[in-house]
Amino acid sequence: MDQNLDLRVQKTYEALMTAFFELLEEKKFEKITVNELCHRAKVRRPTFYKHFADKYAFVKYVIYKTQHDLLQEIDTDTDIENPFDFLLTCFEKMLDMIEKYQQALFHLQPEIENDFSFEMIDTHVQPEIEKRLIAFGKKEAILSKDIDFTCQVILGIFRQISLWWVKQRDVISKTEARNKMAQVLHLLFPTT
Repeated sequence: MDQNLDLRVQKTYEALMTAFFELLEEKKFEKITVNELCHRAKVRRPTFYKHFADKYAFVKYVIYKTQHDLLQEIDTDTDIENPFDFLLTCFEKMLDMIEKYQQALFHLQPEIENDFSFEMIDTHVQPEIEKRLIAFGKKEAILSKDIDFTCQVILGIFRQISLWWVKQRDVISKTEARNKMAQVLHLLFPTT
């Protein structure tokens, strides 16, 4: 939560996010109303509308906040100077997020059966990876000097292996998916 926010606002946002994820476990996003969300969160409608124009603005905040928290976890849990460690931790945290919010992600993208949009995840993760790739490039530790291309390659690998894992979860553990990603990253970053 943004520490600059008033404590009451932080608690309101936390209650709304908790209620939102609970409701997404029960129904598709289109079926959730602001009334339901506010009722579940024990937040008044005028309070909701004081902070968010509508449920779509709220979901953008939820996605932003979830990504922000994910990036903070990555910074805390990894050696951000090592490309292999950084990218493997990004992938692990992405799998954790998919596992934790899988039902919610599917309900946010109802038009894509058995799939969801990774663009939601990329919005804030991509610039962070690009920033790190620039730093790694100064150490000669990236596969291409074209940072945008390298970032797209990495994000594409993340997406495909994540989707593969989601579809194969009954037979492939998260640890096995992580180990397969480690093999790929060793091919891309052999010196790390």
